[in-house]
Amino acid sequence: MRVTTSQAQRSQLDYIQGNLQRLVKAQDQAATGKRFQKGSEDPAATADVLRADGTLASYTQFGRNGDLAIARASEEDRVLQSVQLITERARELASQQSGSNSDVATRLIAKAEVDQLIEAAIGLGNTRFNTGYLFGASREAEAPLANTPLSTPPYVTNAAALTNPQFEVAAGQLSTPNHNAHQIFANSGVMVALRDLSNALGSNNTAGIAAATPALDAASDTIGRLLGETGAKVNSYETIRTQRADATLDTKTRRSLLYDIDISEAATNFSQAQSAYQAALSAASKVLNLNVLDYLR
Repeated sequence: MRVTTSQAQRSQLDYIQGNLQRLVKAQDQAATGKRFQKGSEDPAATADVLRADGTLASYTQFGRNGDLAIARASEEDRVLQSVQLITERARELASQQSGSNSDVATRLIAKAEVDQLIEAAIGLGNTRFNTGYLFGASREAEAPLANTPLSTPPYVTNAAALTNPQFEVAAGQLSTPNHNAHQIFANSGVMVALRDLSNALGSNNTAGIAAATPALDAASDTIGRLLGETGAKVNSYETIRTQRADATLDTKTRRSLLYDIDISEAATNFSQAQSAYQAALSAASKVLNLNVLDYLR
């Protein structure tokens, strides 16, 4: 096959250009620590990296949602424990004042304390969280409890038809981290029991005082059940957080294998590409300097 001088020159220039491109790529890898700078350099790896980025972004959002859910559930747990203490103290007062050793004066003193317990329960029901009320549910801008004993249910002002907030703590997994005011303070019967005990103490109604004890027992049992539900939710959120941390690490590792390059590998690649480029330049300079007389010798 006949090879002309121009063909030899083009071949040498192509060879130089190819080595220069490899040198530039190796230099970019060494400078950035990335295997490629543009998606066109490795479309398959680029697609995998983009999928990993999307997965990591979703994990980040799930993490925020999960942290918020844990915070809400943990705050409810604190409130429920305080409400439980209120019911226990109210039961003690009811037990003390239902006997023959009590009289009008002691019962009025006990009523004053029960009224303070009611105020404390109202304060707990109006616990603030971020910019709203923790137990306000879909009406979180409104205080769910007020000192309105004649309302139905007593003291609870928000409507019963409330929608509790939900958070996506994992892919496709929506969860409601806390209860609303109706579930805690109305459905449990605690506010009714406290009001009835206060009224019975104020009117020296021994039968009413005695009847308050089983009502408070039932309320305490309901609060205890809600505490169990909240504790279980916190545990599940913690488990999900651990699983998400493991999945995040796995995804980051897989992404790094696709996209990142070891610095020592990058340095070696650059050194080899530089040597190849210099060798190509040296060879080309010898070929391109030949003339017709050189071939006739």
